[in-house]
Order: sequence, then structure tokens, then C-alpha cells
Amino acid sequence: MPKLKPTALKKNLVVIDTNVFISSLIGQLGYSRRIFDELVLTGEVKMCLSDEVFAEYYEVANRERFAKYKEFHAKANKLLKLIGENAIWFKPIEEIRILPDGDDDKFLELAVAADASYIITGNSNDFVITMFREIKIYSPRQFYEEWMMNM
Repeated sequence: MPKLKPTALKKNLVVIDTNVFISSLIGQLGYSRRIFDELVLTGEVKMCLSDEVFAEYYEVANRERFAKYKEFHAKANKLLKLIGENAIWFKPIEEIRILPDGDDDKFLELAVAADASYIITGNSNDFVITMFREIKIYSPRQFYEEWMMNM
């Protein structure tokens, strides 16, 4: 029996936390970079965005402290343009307040609005839950390894 692509096995909608977006720009071979290069930018998974999440990506990516990384701001703006054009956009309507850092609740709100399968985050301090409703909350490594195992 042939193996099914992950998109045939499960929904391929993901919400990606800002720290994973930033890590994908800094790390050369890390899981965050692999998720963007191999899965998001190829369309294997569909990234979900809201105005609020995209604004946070933009604000954080343009912080001066990242200028120490070679061509960081240029790479960040190029990636922002690509994901902005290719993501599926949602306007969350449900207000959720459950995480210790209330600023992170916007990722749960987006995932609920999108009916996403995953939130990918490197923030284990504030994402103290591993599932919300039916949405799995995974580290970049957990997500990447599970996704590739189901290929």
C-alpha cells in the first residue's frame, strides 16, 4: 500500500509563533528553518495568519538587536513578503485568555479561527499546555519529526 502524503492524512494548517519565525532566520540548520524551507515555503503545510500575528512578526523582526546577524533585516522582510502572500488569512473573533503571557493568546485565537491542527512554538515557558481543544501545541522539533514520520 503506498504511503499517503501528510496532507492526505491530516489537515495541513499551522500557526507559527513569532519565536519560530525569528529562529528560522537566525538558525542555519535548525528545525525552525527546516519548517519554513521544506514545509511552509513549498506549500506542504499552509501557514495561517491574522493581522495581529503578522504585525508582531514585523515588529519583532525589525528590532535593532537582530542587526548583528548578517543581512537579517533583508532576509526577514523577504520572508515576511513571501508568507504574507502565501498564507491563509483569518480574522479571529473568539477572545481567549488562558496563557500566562496574554500576548500569546492571539496564537490560540488564530488557531481556533483557522481550525488549525498545530501551533508551533519554542516558548515552553508561556505555552504551558500541549493541546487546546483539538489543536496540538508542539515545539519545532516535535512538529517536524511527527510531520516527516507521516510522509
